[in-house]
Amino acid sequence: MAVEKQEINSTNPNEYMTFILGQMKYAIELPKIREILTYPEIITALPNTTDWVKGLINLRGEVVPILDIRIKFNTGEIIYDENTAVIAVITEDNRMIGIVVDKVDDVQKIDITYLSPVSDMGSAIPSKYLKGFVRLEDNEMLVLMDIETVVHKDELAKL
Repeated sequence: MAVEKQEINSTNPNEYMTFILGQMKYAIELPKIREILTYPEIITALPNTTDWVKGLINLRGEVVPILDIRIKFNTGEIIYDENTAVIAVITEDNRMIGIVVDKVDDVQKIDITYLSPVSDMGSAIPSKYLKGFVRLEDNEMLVLMDIETVVHKDELAKL
């Protein structure tokens, strides 16, 4: 299986990529996303790392760590299938990191003036990794992830 990609080009801070982890829908600011990949067949494993660090891939000459945040946050049964995707994010310090999600959903415009705080209850992910949540028109809850905190150097240094 070849790695398929979808280029992301947006500078609109109100646009978010939504994705599924377990039973919940999350979102990341679209400008932080470089591209979406199918889950790669070949990942170079790293010895002596935690199980949520899947390893490294070569993405057009750039070495990209792949982190399965489904494992990190214990969001449910981990299945690698045709829906499993890697979201390649660019961090504020210009690192590219791939995060594994159950399924990439859609791009949505979100008015963050209606952002509500997230308590530790109601999400599999601890609140320090989340910015808040919004209710969508269909009364569905969408949790905004603070991807910078999830993939911060200090967080990864704990490994």
